[in-house]
Amino acid sequence: MDDVVTRLDVPGTFNFREVAPGVLTPGLLFRSDALNRLTRDGRRSLVDLGIREAIDLRSGFDRRIGGRDRLRGTGIELLRVPMDGAPHGVDPRTLTLPVVYAVVLDRHQQDIGTVIRTIADAEGGAVVHCTAGKDRTGLVVALLLTALGIDRDVIVADYAATAANLSGEWTERMLRKIRRFRVPVTDELIEVLAGSPPDLMTRTLAELDARDGGIDGYLSRAGVDDGVKSRLRTRLLAG
Repeated sequence: MDDVVTRLDVPGTFNFREVAPGVLTPGLLFRSDALNRLTRDGRRSLVDLGIREAIDLRSGFDRRIGGRDRLRGTGIELLRVPMDGAPHGVDPRTLTLPVVYAVVLDRHQQDIGTVIRTIADAEGGAVVHCTAGKDRTGLVVALLLTALGIDRDVIVADYAATAANLSGEWTERMLRKIRRFRVPVTDELIEVLAGSPPDLMTRTLAELDARDGGIDGYLSRAGVDDGVKSRLRTRLLAG
């Protein structure tokens, strides 16, 4: 399934791509790493792609370290839906991706619903992003695709494509920041920073399936009801 996911050349990003290309209506839903390094050409690319809404999932701490989205002059509306990606006060040496995902799903259920409803009602293209565009963004996109009834293999492949996009320059840049805080760099930390293992998303969705009411119940409690799902289908599957 990896061949259905492609990285788009938006200068200033590493993981900017269309969500599930070939499955969703083209040009309406994108995902990305942070937009704080967009160049002038990158901003022009967003306009040319028809993007009218950007949804930033980064926490306030993330934005202080990374900087604000560079969208000035694009006419793109920015919505901030801050999500923490780790427990408060956690020792980074003990952090793992399953812990990150549990925090996002349990602490930010209503925020996830807000993002999905925003995408359902967006006019023009929308892009959702966090810092890397893989964990908070990955969970939001996976749940949105599930709400649309998209095949699980497509959902997992869309998530897994991130690791290749972040390898190299993006990862090295993040590691330099981590080292400035004197945090030991371990294999687990590198996975937290830049990994998107497909088996983890498969397991995460299976665990949500096993909860009371399954994923549909989780989404319903987040405010993604049948009306929202219908608007999503009309908007993203009509093509």
